[in-house]
Amino acid sequence: MDELLRGINTGKDTRVVGAVTTNLVAEACRRHSLQGLDAVVLGRAMTAACLLATLTKNDDERVRIQLRGQRRIRQILIDAHSDGKIRGMLSTRPGPVPVPDPDPKAYRTRVGHLVGEGQIVVTRDMGLEQEYQGVVALETGEIDVDLERYLTNSEQLPSVLACEVELDGTGAVLRSAGILCQTFPGSPPEVFEPLRDFVRDGGLADLLRTERTVEEVVGFALLGESYEAMERRTLGFHCPCGRRRALAVVSTLGADDIEKLASEQDETAVTCNYCNDDYVLSKVDLLDLAEQMRNEMS
Repeated sequence: MDELLRGINTGKDTRVVGAVTTNLVAEACRRHSLQGLDAVVLGRAMTAACLLATLTKNDDERVRIQLRGQRRIRQILIDAHSDGKIRGMLSTRPGPVPVPDPDPKAYRTRVGHLVGEGQIVVTRDMGLEQEYQGVVALETGEIDVDLERYLTNSEQLPSVLACEVELDGTGAVLRSAGILCQTFPGSPPEVFEPLRDFVRDGGLADLLRTERTVEEVVGFALLGESYEAMERRTLGFHCPCGRRRALAVVSTLGADDIEKLASEQDETAVTCNYCNDDYVLSKVDLLDLAEQMRNEMS
């Protein structure tokens, strides 16, 4: 079961969030037929979004991450809610699926060369009147590293963010997890240097060589220091799309174009970018939609 656990260290100067995201990442990759390093990229982004959607203590928080890359990775879209529901997609440019270094003792798997230059847009919706949006340029292409820099520089929250995806021999998702540590006001940011060095040297990747609980992930984030568990939540892949949303997408064409589309084919399929499910609309569905739109305008 995928879970997220929030806690605070014994010294009460560090907020820690750990997440095990194996099943939701595997489900997203299955829906989009991703494997190899493509699966690692999407998995790290989805895990990071789960961790970022924990700033408030209620279920109204929502974090959306949009990444645009200039190399193999064209775009990543992630939509995460603080109640544990998350969805995500990745689009790539044509080419063979890259595979990680086969050496099991290799340094942390690199994906920056697949992303290249570009930017990440982070949108926070905390149930208030206005959303907060921040933009950070990609420096490394390593998604968690660049998002960590975003948290420290744009949101003024000294942080360590690390997300890892372990693959099996076929390139499919075997395990996935992530950590987020942040200091409280007045705490020196230098307290994170040992942890930052550890995760950048592959410490979290080594941890995921075997199955881990969310408690073990949080304990790793604190380098063995004891902590008080504050909250636990179940995580899962969830997409709220459906027939109504499919009709809403088609309605952006306008009544004239919808009627033209209905005259050209008996059925129209609308595919959700996030979950890859198809919704088939009949000619009658389209004509009814066009008539409804005209009636609303009159």
